Formats: sequence, C-alpha cells, structure tokens
Amino acid sequence: MSGTLISTARGKVPQRAIRHIDELPYAASYASTMDFGAADSFVFATPAGRRGKVIEVALFDVTETFNSVTTAARVEIGDGTDADGFAFTDDFADGTAGQVFTSYDDTITAGVLGDIIEGGDQVTVTCVAPIGGTPTGIGQLAVTVLYFQ
Repeated sequence: MSGTLISTARGKVPQRAIRHIDELPYAASYASTMDFGAADSFVFATPAGRRGKVIEVALFDVTETFNSVTTAARVEIGDGTDADGFAFTDDFADGTAGQVFTSYDDTITAGVLGDIIEGGDQVTVTCVAPIGGTPTGIGQLAVTVLYFQ
C-alpha cells in the first residue's frame, strides 16, 4: 500500500487504507495576533519524523493599518539563528486588507538554509515592520506548513 493514493468513489476510506494514513502528507497552521511595529514573533515545533515546507502565510483581521514609506512589512521564517532561514514573504501592501502569500505563486521565497524544515525543529516566525510609515500594522497571522516523510 505504501506509495499508493488513498481514494474511493463513494467517499468512504477503506479500512485497509486507514493503516497507511500516517504515510500521507498533511498541513498544519500556526496563528497568532502580531504587532509588526513591535517586531512580534512566535515559535512552533515541527513533528519528529516529518519534514516540512512553508506553503502559505496569511494576514487577516487587520486592526491597525499597514503603512510604509521606505520599506514595506514582511514575514521571515527561520530557525532562531537565521531569521529568514526557511522562507520569507514578498512585501505587504499598505492598508487593512487581508493578504495571502503562497509557495505556489512565488510570493514566498526559499530562505538562506533552503525551504525544507527538518523534523523536530524549532521554527521562529518574525514580523518585520515597515519603515518610514505609521501606523505599522497589527493583525492575525497564520503560517501553514506542509509536512511529509
């Protein structure tokens, strides 16, 4: 069964396939309210035995406007030593609209350590404030990681 897709035309996963469900990739999201002006950050742990790749960074429920003059806000994802070790986003647009950055449309760039996070790692998500504008932006930030063997 290893390496075989689990599928069914009737919407019910066969019992024999359930034993292999742990072999499938899965996505997990980590979210927090972030104040970009305060350079907020949060840390999450990746599961042992699974590698990961950041596939989406989403900003929503903006409560303080993003405003830049010289440099726009962005998010860096790393290992605590290299802030942008695994990934970083394109620049945030000014305003209060929600924004989504994905690996699929190249608005997330691979970091200096590469884009694969090893299992059992500590990952730091850091908000980089815009420069030259006020206010600097506050909102909910969610980072989605695809985990695989």
